[in-house]
Amino acid sequence: MTFSDRNAAYDLSLFEEEEEVVQPKSESQRSIVYDIDKERRKRRLPNVDPLTALLAFAATVLTVIALVAIIHGQAQLTELNQQISDAQTELTELQSYYTQMEMKVENKLGPSVIEEYAKNELGMNKTQSFQKEFISLSEGDSAYIANSGKKNFFESVLDHLDSIWGKE
Repeated sequence: MTFSDRNAAYDLSLFEEEEEVVQPKSESQRSIVYDIDKERRKRRLPNVDPLTALLAFAATVLTVIALVAIIHGQAQLTELNQQISDAQTELTELQSYYTQMEMKVENKLGPSVIEEYAKNELGMNKTQSFQKEFISLSEGDSAYIANSGKKNFFESVLDHLDSIWGKE
């Protein structure tokens, strides 16, 4: 096998464009002149139905709208997640600050601080046992009714009706 025979297995003429010659079928068609370029263009351009083209355009527009809506939704979701994260961080910081302030207040107003302030600043002391006085209520409890002589409106009306009906 020589170098020149090596490409013999490939027939590249299959890929070349062939010019088709339109053969007239009848005598009347023989007189018609055919433009080969025009015939090639007719064969190359597909016949597109306007309704099909409109439906394809509408489908493309709907697809683009759906993609834009999805992307916009994802952007909003990301933004809201970031806001939630920021709010949680701020909440954690404020809870920590609240705990610090609560500890400071407790240190300033704790029982030992109040007791020390009462001793040093106000001159107060704890009560001793001799300062305590006990009260005895062994005599029993008694109750007094205030204004027992006066009657309300309804009682006076009932008494009046009793006096009218009771005497007869």
